[in-house]
Amino acid sequence: MSIHLVGVGGAGMSGIARVLAQRGQVVTGCDRDVTALTKALIAEGIACDVGHSAEHAENAERLIVSGAIADDAPELVRARELGLPIQHRAEALADILREHAARVVVTGAHGKTTTSAMLAAAAVDLGLDPTFVVGGDVRQLGTNARGGSDQIAIVEGDESDRSVLQLPATIGVILNVDFDHLDHYDSVEDVVALLGEWAATVPTDGLIVLGDGVAIAPASEVARFGVGPGEGLRALDAVADGDGIAFRPSRGPERVRLAVPGVHNAGNACAAALVLERLGVSLDEAFAALERFEGAGRRFEIVGRAFGYTVVDDYAHHPTELAAAIAAARGREPKRLIVLFQPHMPWRTIAFGEQFAEALKAADRVIVVETYVARGAPDPEASARRIAQLVGSKAVFIATGGAAAREIQGIARSGDLILCCGAGPVDRIARAVLN
Repeated sequence: MSIHLVGVGGAGMSGIARVLAQRGQVVTGCDRDVTALTKALIAEGIACDVGHSAEHAENAERLIVSGAIADDAPELVRARELGLPIQHRAEALADILREHAARVVVTGAHGKTTTSAMLAAAAVDLGLDPTFVVGGDVRQLGTNARGGSDQIAIVEGDESDRSVLQLPATIGVILNVDFDHLDHYDSVEDVVALLGEWAATVPTDGLIVLGDGVAIAPASEVARFGVGPGEGLRALDAVADGDGIAFRPSRGPERVRLAVPGVHNAGNACAAALVLERLGVSLDEAFAALERFEGAGRRFEIVGRAFGYTVVDDYAHHPTELAAAIAAARGREPKRLIVLFQPHMPWRTIAFGEQFAEALKAADRVIVVETYVARGAPDPEASARRIAQLVGSKAVFIATGGAAAREIQGIARSGDLILCCGAGPVDRIARAVLN
């Protein structure tokens, strides 16, 4: 069957394309722009067109569509005329999951890409031959997805648009709950209700892994985890250790040292270890594999070093994530910490402006770039200038990424760490700093 993916340049869609192609399907795709992911897919033999056209539907037997694609996109209009099946990204991911005996779905407000990448890397390391679809590249595997055996599937579940509800899991992970995605939720209670509804779909002989503060009581078995004293598998006495984080797990080996930084990643590792234990791996073996995890793309990713300073790219786009990334950067003890931050979507700038500013105050210097609008129209009331004003004299507002990169080049000194945060094209700014 010929399958065309509309919006194939995103992390989730490109992962589905890869798994389907590796399963022997004829796969093509399109997106509005050329991206690193579309280039990689083309190199792997998956044809990807730039732009949208009705012809894409005429040459396919089924369409898979990203949630970012409008209902009146030419491919969708033509597919309806032809009576072709149209699947949402989550429906296609659900089909992949159903092919496997053990179905692991990782969700939550923060950390799901890193935790699912940890699981994918460890499962491959341990010879479990998993299928996986992750929202960022697993660094040591060089990809965000792979089709493995029919025994284990590991995927990232997206709560942002409620589509996690469609994903059938035998092992579910809810890392945390926070208020975000105000275009889909009215309150944090609304988020809890959605995740509780999904957790209730896990079979009674399955497992739900819950982080601290996740107030959900599913019918299946529950395993808890967290950082510091508490219930379940704990990461105790966590301290920065070189470029990573070290801690004492409450069960398993005496000490664990991760190659990725941040106390939050000690908690993520405990969640991953509980899943691996359920899959038949001892905690000693699980943590040993997790120690070899090299990180996920755009999650505290060291872009490069030049002139004695280090540039890091991070996907942080919520106040909780921004504070965690800054804390991880501080753990490396740079001479100065320079943070570039670009808010993602106008409603986040309006709703979380004060919290963003409070997190940014922990930096030595701050550059705030104008709000990135991924979809819809810019809002004149949502300028990121206000965030810079709230931070105070250590912050400067710069409208464009190119100008921001030049500003950093002018102020950076040997020994500085430059942390570039945001869910938009902040990685391009980070690389521009090095050029």
